[in-house]
Amino acid sequence: MKHILLVDDDQMNLVIAKHALDKDYRVTSVTSGMEALHKLEEDTPDLILMDIEMPEMDGMETTRRIKANAKWSKIPLIFLTADSDPITESECLKLGADDFIVKPFVPIVMTGRISRILELNELKTDLELQLEKKSKQIEMVTLNSIMSIANTIDAKDKYTSGHSVRVAKCAVEIAGKLGWSQKEIQNFHYVALLHDIGKIGVPDYVLNKEEPLASEDWAMIHKHPITGGEILKDIHMIEHVQEGALFHHEHYDGNGYPFGLKGEEIPLYARIISIADSYDSMSSNRVYRKRLQNDRIIEEFERCRGKQFDPGLTDVFLGMLKEGFHIPYADDCKAEDIMSESSILLNKVLAEYAEEARILSMHDALTGLRNRTYAKSRVDELLDKGHKGALFMFDLDNFKKINDTYGHIVGDKTLQMFAEVLKENSGRNDVACRLGGDEFIVFYTDMAEREKAAEQAEKIIYMIAERFKEQEFIDDVSVSMGIAFYPDDGKNFQMLYQNADKSLYYIKKNGKNSYHIYSDGGEKGDNTVADIDNVRNLIEGRMDASKGAFQVAYDEFSKIYDFISRCVERKQQMVQTVLFSINTKDDRYPDIETMDKAMGALREAVKDSLRSVDVGTQYSSSQYILILLDADQNNGKTVVERVIERFYENYKGQDLMLSYDMQTMQPRLK
Repeated sequence: MKHILLVDDDQMNLVIAKHALDKDYRVTSVTSGMEALHKLEEDTPDLILMDIEMPEMDGMETTRRIKANAKWSKIPLIFLTADSDPITESECLKLGADDFIVKPFVPIVMTGRISRILELNELKTDLELQLEKKSKQIEMVTLNSIMSIANTIDAKDKYTSGHSVRVAKCAVEIAGKLGWSQKEIQNFHYVALLHDIGKIGVPDYVLNKEEPLASEDWAMIHKHPITGGEILKDIHMIEHVQEGALFHHEHYDGNGYPFGLKGEEIPLYARIISIADSYDSMSSNRVYRKRLQNDRIIEEFERCRGKQFDPGLTDVFLGMLKEGFHIPYADDCKAEDIMSESSILLNKVLAEYAEEARILSMHDALTGLRNRTYAKSRVDELLDKGHKGALFMFDLDNFKKINDTYGHIVGDKTLQMFAEVLKENSGRNDVACRLGGDEFIVFYTDMAEREKAAEQAEKIIYMIAERFKEQEFIDDVSVSMGIAFYPDDGKNFQMLYQNADKSLYYIKKNGKNSYHIYSDGGEKGDNTVADIDNVRNLIEGRMDASKGAFQVAYDEFSKIYDFISRCVERKQQMVQTVLFSINTKDDRYPDIETMDKAMGALREAVKDSLRSVDVGTQYSSSQYILILLDADQNNGKTVVERVIERFYENYKGQDLMLSYDMQTMQPRLK
């Protein structure tokens, strides 16, 4: 039976929650954060239910301490809170919360969320174990591939075959004497294996010369640390790998190359490799001499202590030599044995892992659909090849309600179900993609007829309704779609995306659970600045409302407008009509949340600025119309300036601007 730790200072909450959970879980309840930490020391639970508001130590501080402890950091944690403020939720998520349960909690909702979090945690734990196993496999492949590379380098010089392997063995023995951890030693082994990789840039004839090297030969030899450093500079999997290649020929007294570093300016990894590299050189046959005996090697290290080599490290290595340390040298090591068939196979396996990682990087992990990066590239590629098509943009209506009511686990399942519908309604040449959140797109390749697009949209709407009807936890979820055609509505992916987004925005503001094609109109009026004459014509009934911008409830406003216009006719009263428009500064299409926030700021600005006799209404998703009674142009301008000032006080963003058009109302035309 799973164990739950319940933390709440309210005894009534503890009783209700414990009663709801006792049948399925072993529940331990405590009344404070400090008591919770003590209980964790005694017994590790499978899940923690944490109240936020508690005296002395609140839930957030308790959670910080829990997550800071490696032993407890992975325990799933759900906050119990009466505060539904998004900022509070955001802070809790940053602390590592897995979900929220709102107080007063409904037992069936609470148990449902807990069971799903525990299921997810089991899945996560299983995946982590599989990942760890896969990581070890990849690490083994990587090690063997590194050894193959090192051996290939050594094979260039017939006098130093196996040099890199022997240097690595010697270096890690020294590191072991220094008390390094196993993890550090393993990493150091890789570094030492690649210390001579720069010799790839040295011609074979130089490495294998039997006569003394000329000055130009030495110049090439002295460049190999620089070459190695360049090759390895972007390798981040192995820590300090560049240091080993770049600095292993620096001398402690500053007389080495390539930079003439001295003392501890030389990285520790390189100082150790320098000793191991010199030891292998002394203990190996060279073209100019036979390998040295052990006592002679000891003499050389004593002579060069503090000059070529770090004195402290030299003392450690001398102790090892005097205790009988040695690395066997194989005279019969053949180059053809170095790149064995198995090493070649291992390199192929590594390449396959890299390709697998590349493919995974183009998919959305939750739904298995392609991601935005792939979609843009693939759609542009199809368009360049002459394909036409229709870009559908989808948004799940009321999706936030699912997350808020049932939790993110159910939300994720909902997204996966929707993705399955898109997969079933996409062909092999179509591009189905999850943009993020609950937004998806599909590019239907070679779909050019609007009738076909309408059929496809209606089919998806029907399938979503039927599929979601089967799920008891889904309530009022539907789908809205915006559609843009190539080439009529855009010449590339970005233009199609923007115009499909505009059509989607139009549908979201006009009832949802439907679709709209960009070039059919409607959304253009909704997203461009309307002329004030068009507004007047619309209200006065000389323009079809369906051809205008987003329609609001005009009935009451129209009656007021009609009354005022008659007053103008009879009493010659001065009345101003003002149309405010919210625009982007760079003509980009704003997202829904940004426009909603800006329109809210405009409504507040209007409310704070108008007199009781004035009237106004939202005309579209980005426009607002006012009627100012008994006001000339100067009075109207004063009101407008006050609205604009208040708007910018309310809306803090820098991405939008507010413009206006003002006109003196004339008597209605007969």
